[in-house]
Amino acid sequence: MARARASRALLRGARVVLALFCALGSVACERPGQAGALSRVAGPRPRSAEIDVTAPGGPRWPAFEPEAADEEPKLTDADVEQIATKLPHEKVPVVSAQNPVKGPANAKVTLQVFSDFECPFCVRAAPTLDDVQERYQGRIRLVWRNYPLPSHERARPAARAALAAFAAGGNDGFWKFHDWLYSPQADLSDAGLKQAAARLSLDPVRIEQAVRSSQFDAQISADMAAGDAAGIEGTPAALINDYYLMGARSEAQYAIVIERALREAG
Repeated sequence: MARARASRALLRGARVVLALFCALGSVACERPGQAGALSRVAGPRPRSAEIDVTAPGGPRWPAFEPEAADEEPKLTDADVEQIATKLPHEKVPVVSAQNPVKGPANAKVTLQVFSDFECPFCVRAAPTLDDVQERYQGRIRLVWRNYPLPSHERARPAARAALAAFAAGGNDGFWKFHDWLYSPQADLSDAGLKQAAARLSLDPVRIEQAVRSSQFDAQISADMAAGDAAGIEGTPAALINDYYLMGARSEAQYAIVIERALREAG
């Protein structure tokens, strides 16, 4: 019973801090050693500045309360500079055939998301990005980039499993596995990833081998290096063409930047 009370207290504390981050307009797990935008706003914070109430080997995500529809005032194009930073074009990573994508290759806007499968804020962002993709279907291309934080023990094995699903089943295989990894049923232990592969009609042996090997580590490291070169400060982060957004954002915030990028792309 004492353990249960402690667990509930931890979750309540996490929600309080999360609410504070939401008040700042962005929530994210930051990579240790990088001074993020939130650090500049809120001052010094602990080592990795993350709220992680997951348990390595079998995370169960915290529940997030739905945002009220009228919580955010109507955004205009003038708000873009408050939401995003425009990068020099040469800093924007080039998309290759190794990157899982969703949407047409000739889309005027490319949204590259840098994410971590064990980051609770990435869990929060995932359904929002699905809504954004649906809203701009045919006009944007969503590109996945792995950015597993060192403090998340199961993030890299999950990334390996997702890339194995991509290698075996292409974009369909990847996004199917991606959606499961961000679902309430997700179990990021080796056994959980293998069982998920079987349930999703993927080769469980192939997934298991990938999880326990370094087969996809070079690809993961390439994504992280591309993010570091672009100035990515943590997860989740997004590049919308040349615009950089940090943290789990609302659909309206993503949308207003996409509208700007669409207009600039002609």
